[in-house]
Amino acid sequence: MIHKIRYFEANKLAAGVYLQDTVNDFLAEKGDKIIAVHPVMEHSILVHYKEDF
Repeated sequence: MIHKIRYFEANKLAAGVYLQDTVNDFLAEKGDKIIAVHPVMEHSILVHYKEDF
């Protein structure tokens, strides 16, 4: 298993796309592989997850 980090930043999203919706879609896709979710600053989120080789 490999520990990965995905960075989501609100101001890099297209108009009308919400940060929470984007992160929720990613969490649903990865399911039980999620390790932790951390808010960073005001408009950013880090998601720690694991991947198989």
